[in-house]
Amino acid sequence: MKPTSIIIASLFIVACSIIDIANSTNEEGVQYVDKKCSNLQSDSQSYFFYSFLDKQYQKVNKLRGFISEQNYKDLNVALAQFNEHWEILNLQTYQACKKLVRCEYLKRQYISSYNKQQRNRSKLDINKQRMCEKSSFEFDLSRVKRVSFYSDVERLELVKEHH
Repeated sequence: MKPTSIIIASLFIVACSIIDIANSTNEEGVQYVDKKCSNLQSDSQSYFFYSFLDKQYQKVNKLRGFISEQNYKDLNVALAQFNEHWEILNLQTYQACKKLVRCEYLKRQYISSYNKQQRNRSKLDINKQRMCEKSSFEFDLSRVKRVSFYSDVERLELVKEHH
């Protein structure tokens, strides 16, 4: 067999394995990502936050006759902005989770394909550890932002209770 024939055959094999990986992520990958990240939508922090926000709306509504209409509107706008910020943080965390889980899924597919081809596995071990570091960092950062905002809200509630 000529060297050019070997190169063409190798490229064909690699191209076919990449197509398999891409196709498998369309169906299985989407379900895997949804399953791994769905629990972020209904966690205890969200329950606490929405419960807190509901109480604040109720308190503002009780103040309606006792404060100026402008103050009433300003308080409602502030609560709406509070809610909007929480929703943005939740969306960022969910998107970061999906990105990380998608990366991990593709990494597993890649490693599986890589191992089938019996290449240098020690080189793969070094590379596979770094494959999703950026996605992992972004997910961790998004969770830190949520926890920070959550703890700020919790502190506001505690400070208010003491006064």
